[in-house]
Amino acid sequence: MSRLLAEAKKGENSITVETGLDWVAGDRIALLATSYDRTASDDVFIESYDNTTGILKINSTLNHYHWGQAVSPAADYNGIDIRGEVVLLTRNVKIVGEDVESWGGQVVTSDSVEVIEGVVTMRTGQLIFDNVEVFNASQIDTLKSAIRFESAATLHSSVTNCTLHNGYGWGMFVKSSKNIQIADNIIYNFRPIGVAF
Repeated sequence: MSRLLAEAKKGENSITVETGLDWVAGDRIALLATSYDRTASDDVFIESYDNTTGILKINSTLNHYHWGQAVSPAADYNGIDIRGEVVLLTRNVKIVGEDVESWGGQVVTSDSVEVIEGVVTMRTGQLIFDNVEVFNASQIDTLKSAIRFESAATLHSSVTNCTLHNGYGWGMFVKSSKNIQIADNIIYNFRPIGVAF
């Protein structure tokens, strides 16, 4: 994540972010809303990034204005840096849902009981995701989120440093589960809910 170091105006095709980032051409980024309109974000791809100046060129023009400045205004706002956030959505490991009737797919972790020919077997689920990108997952108008934990109460699971983005349903749903670590993730552009517990 980077803060905008200068204003990014609607119609422009370059922005100024922090220097020294490992972002490269082809990476997908999102500029989060800096207005009262929560939908005023931009989702674009990097064409080039100069890591010494922080100037980043994007593949299209911005649809919205995003506020930024070179120095953090945190001293004026009780320690809160209100400059626009630019988040990197791209990860090397990708789970990409196929868009079939607004149903992209999901990752489900659960404990269950299996009975075969009178033999009862307990099945326990575990998910360990770190630096994984989940794109176009979830199912529209259902609780079937991109990542779902349902009755997963035996083993430890974790979702860390991941990006979940651009799904028609919910981003993440946790129900009747425990021992789950969720930390430092980007959950972007899900309808209608990003995370539900």
